[in-house]
Amino acid sequence: MNTLAHEFQAAQRRTLDRYTYFLGSLHSTFNNIPWVFERRRASGHQLTVLVSDSRLINASFNARYLQEFWERSADTRRLCTTYVADLARFTTETLEIARNTSRNQPLSEVDFKLYSLSRSPTWKLFPATDVSDLVHELALRFNALSAQVRQLKYTSAEVHTESFGLKSMFFKAMEHQSCKCHTQPTVIDELFREARTTPVWDVTYSSADPKVRAAEYKTDIAALFNASASVISQMSFFLEETCLRIDTAFRELLKAERASKLGELNFQLAATREGADEFMAMIDHLETWLRK
Repeated sequence: MNTLAHEFQAAQRRTLDRYTYFLGSLHSTFNNIPWVFERRRASGHQLTVLVSDSRLINASFNARYLQEFWERSADTRRLCTTYVADLARFTTETLEIARNTSRNQPLSEVDFKLYSLSRSPTWKLFPATDVSDLVHELALRFNALSAQVRQLKYTSAEVHTESFGLKSMFFKAMEHQSCKCHTQPTVIDELFREARTTPVWDVTYSSADPKVRAAEYKTDIAALFNASASVISQMSFFLEETCLRIDTAFRELLKAERASKLGELNFQLAATREGADEFMAMIDHLETWLRK
């Protein structure tokens, strides 16, 4: 694996955690905005309102997606480990059969029951009846793995895309005037005016002044949006690269399925095994990073 192109860092994991927490905190923050408006009205100002936005609802869904992402990636890793082990065992057994017979042995004359895979309790389509069927089964397993990784990629891509609209909605709300009769103070300034409406956040403020705290909160959230967009975009790219490698293994196995002799099958399996080890390392890296 090209670590320069794909490796994730601990700081990026922290960013992902903070963004997930931020998404989950938005409902609480926005639920306090009507209190701000009412507080201003009670002080003699004209009541204003903030139009509801469906992107706030989506934020909760995205928080759950990110919270569950590690569990889903762990499931994918277990599946990948199983299928790569199936391929490794099949490759080893093919080499052993060739040593005991001949590289020129026609596959049509090889007893498929010599392979461990022939005793599999589950099949993607139907139980194998010859060696080519076994190779086809391996191909179908990698195809299923690719579909599962693409679902992870789809989730991260959706979260990444929606983050831009959410950013716009969030700052528009925070900069909304807190009453109809004055442009200042804004919603965010008023949220920080009292402890009960202050957004819960993991930043150390430089001052107890509500206006200073509000400004520092906005600055930190803006930086978080940028950092999280970068991390989630990298996750999508990483998963797409992983899928491409799995798809290559799938195509190589379909090609190996057409082999006529043991030596030819061995050659095809060797190339597939190398690629499988690479995407296994990528999935290992992602899941280990997420687990930290």
